[in-house]
Amino acid sequence: MNIKNALLCSIVNYKKWIVNIKIYTLFALILAFNIWNFSGVYEYAKSVGEGISPWIFPHLLTFPTMMPVYGCFAMLLFCDAPFIDRHTPFLMVRTGRTSWVVGQLFYIFFTSLLYTIINYIMTVVCFFPHIEFTSDWGKVIRTLAMNPSSASQKGIYLTVIINNGIVTTFSAIEATLISLALFFLVTLFTGIVIFSLNLILGKMSGIITTGVLVFISYFSIFVGRITTGLKVYYFSPLSWSSLQYIDWYNSGDSPSLQYAVIFLFGTSIIFSVISVILFAKKDINTAEGME
Repeated sequence: MNIKNALLCSIVNYKKWIVNIKIYTLFALILAFNIWNFSGVYEYAKSVGEGISPWIFPHLLTFPTMMPVYGCFAMLLFCDAPFIDRHTPFLMVRTGRTSWVVGQLFYIFFTSLLYTIINYIMTVVCFFPHIEFTSDWGKVIRTLAMNPSSASQKGIYLTVIINNGIVTTFSAIEATLISLALFFLVTLFTGIVIFSLNLILGKMSGIITTGVLVFISYFSIFVGRITTGLKVYYFSPLSWSSLQYIDWYNSGDSPSLQYAVIFLFGTSIIFSVISVILFAKKDINTAEGME
């Protein structure tokens, strides 16, 4: 395998973004959704005359319905995996099969990182011009964390839950960095699962599997938590993108940070290795994806 050739295969995928309407649609949807989602916090900050610090990202997924929404966004990002088109056979002849499949894995890694950064930037952009650059949580986030009803008292409905446990346990920067890392790992895990299963088992198998995981992430918050307790989160890897569903006290009732990181990263590595090994035995069908 040649790293340079693998990176070339990855770059080719990014060049396709220029004419890929899916990419423009996805990020437009995320921006519009974030503007709507944070509109209540924006109106509250405007009404009290205070700016919002750029550290609201850790609270992005605390509302139950946000988990499946962002799970679907990640699915849309990688829904065309394993990224095979009519030009793929020629690229493979030039670079080699192994370099090509490793290049796709590089693409998923860097796209997951870029996707995470863009999502964070959008949570900041949504609050302009009412933004306050500070290293602390800021008055607005602290107030809404300690007294959630302060918004409803002003007739403002919030679709974002400011988790008081997160605010009191972590510093703003610490919580944001951990949240970004978990968001990235879950996105990477989602992309690798879709890519590997679509590559090995055939089209739609990865999407169906990820769809089940999205359903579990929503189910675990309500029915699952009531019937089996917090341990249900051990079976919901997409839930680990939120600090709210991580066990910070090592009680064993729900996944710890170490468990989440090792599982997400380890599973991504295992699926990647299996994909590289088995891809050599697969026949390419540019019409169907893989035979």
